[in-house]
Amino acid sequence: MKSKNLFTHVFTLILIFLFISAASVSCQITRYGEKDTSETGEAGNMNEADNQLQEQAGEKSEDETEEITTVNLWISDLIPEYISAEVRNELSKVFDEIILADEKENSDVWVEIDISSKESEIGWVLVPVVSFFRSFDDISYENIKEFWAGNKEVLNYISIDVSEPELIVTEEVFKVLEKIFGQKENENIKIASTEELSLNIEKNNSFSIIPFDNIEKEYKVLNLDEMSVFDKDLDINNYPLALNISLGSNNPDFESKIAESFSGVTITNRDMEKIASVIMTGVTAIVRQVARRIESDGVLSPGEKIAEVLRDADITHISNELPFVEGCTGTRPQGLIFCSSPEYIELLRYVGTDVIELTGNHMNDYGHEWMNYTLDMYDEECWPYFGGGRNLEDSYEPATFEIGSNKIAFLGANTFGPASNWATEDTPGSARINVWGEVEKEEDMRKFEAIIKGLKKEGYIVIFTFQYEETYSYTPTEVQIADFRRIIDAGADIVSGSQSHYPMGVEFRGDGFINYGLGNLFFGQQLAILGNNPGIIAKHIFYKGKHINTILITTMLNDFSQPRLTTPEERIELLNSIFAGSIR
Repeated sequence: MKSKNLFTHVFTLILIFLFISAASVSCQITRYGEKDTSETGEAGNMNEADNQLQEQAGEKSEDETEEITTVNLWISDLIPEYISAEVRNELSKVFDEIILADEKENSDVWVEIDISSKESEIGWVLVPVVSFFRSFDDISYENIKEFWAGNKEVLNYISIDVSEPELIVTEEVFKVLEKIFGQKENENIKIASTEELSLNIEKNNSFSIIPFDNIEKEYKVLNLDEMSVFDKDLDINNYPLALNISLGSNNPDFESKIAESFSGVTITNRDMEKIASVIMTGVTAIVRQVARRIESDGVLSPGEKIAEVLRDADITHISNELPFVEGCTGTRPQGLIFCSSPEYIELLRYVGTDVIELTGNHMNDYGHEWMNYTLDMYDEECWPYFGGGRNLEDSYEPATFEIGSNKIAFLGANTFGPASNWATEDTPGSARINVWGEVEKEEDMRKFEAIIKGLKKEGYIVIFTFQYEETYSYTPTEVQIADFRRIIDAGADIVSGSQSHYPMGVEFRGDGFINYGLGNLFFGQQLAILGNNPGIIAKHIFYKGKHINTILITTMLNDFSQPRLTTPEERIELLNSIFAGSIR
């Protein structure tokens, strides 16, 4: 009986213990899951803190998984369409959907010109231009501002007659300049279409401001505050008409997306990776006065005043008309039989030679052996050559280069002879166009026309040089005009006369440019008609596979042996003479 009662008591105690334990667990679950506010004191406060931490953890997890995929984008109507398209393309890499907003206030991200900023991944460069046939080179940014504000006289140096200067711009550029300078106060600022602009820029009193990527070869691009927009070393942030385009947002999440999208990206209408420059020079013949200067003042002395100019290009062309001959007495040549001492090649190195033209009519003056010797020297320098070679087939080979996105080919021919100077199937010499026989000339011209067309199909910019009949005039002859034009019409981008000891006029024909003659570089002539031996160094600018501009650098020869840049007065006089001899 006692054991039965004991068993009953023990069993009852176990049931009571299980009931209390279950109630305790139930309370714990309720507090954790349902935030039971009936609990008070320290334990209650701890539970409330636990609940807040759990909520924060849950929210963070949701943010981490949520992805921004849509953006409302506003782009100022002052932004050029091609830049707008590139911006949208970059943003599309981090956003699934881009919705264009009508107003800046309704956007998440906006794009606009920021005239207060000097650093941005996006830039738009404007340049001042006049007609190619103008003899001044510089303009002041402050003068442009004053002109915009109403001062009509401040730019009188632009006009070459009594008429008032005019600024002619497209509506797109006008709106941008209005943002920079404010409302115009000058009635001589006019808006024109792109087509009208090209015609109006020919006026003697007009200038324009255009986007860099709208530069045409018929324009002269003015230096702005003595800065050339073609200078590869130019700090574009210091160029007054280099405008920055900013992307903005008030949302940090969008800002991080923008930063991700534009990391390492640059959008500009002046991409220096796509610009190339070529310097073309006239006659080089290191003999007579030039050789005497070398013997008296050192091999580099003829180039000391011009070397920096010649080296300032991606490709520097030298038309060296003479062979190098050991034991050459170039200071006292035998009549018109010319040669240069092999040591003189150091002068060509010094001025930055990259490519050699062989069309000169003295290449075989000392026989085939010394022309081959000269070609061996060029091969050792790794200088490609054109317009001549070790045999007839070699003479037709172009010298080709790739500078960024620009493929450039040099091709040339000698029309004047003598026949002994022309390459044959087995002997070296210059490439020929035999103008002394009608049938032969036609065959030779067609040969070069076919080569040019083949190069154009391969995407090359073609520069063709002629060793033509020498004339001492700024104006080309009728036959010269016809032959140079024929090569342009075959597809050459530039035709340049290497024969002339006198600078000659130019011509724009279709999409091509003709320099009828450049004059002397390293060659002196004691002819009264030449005065102080003027010359031209033509600097051609290419952008995205297109010839966009040519700068005529004017020179004079000191003592018939050392080229130098002209003085400002000499430059104006020489350019006006060249333009007077040009075909317009």
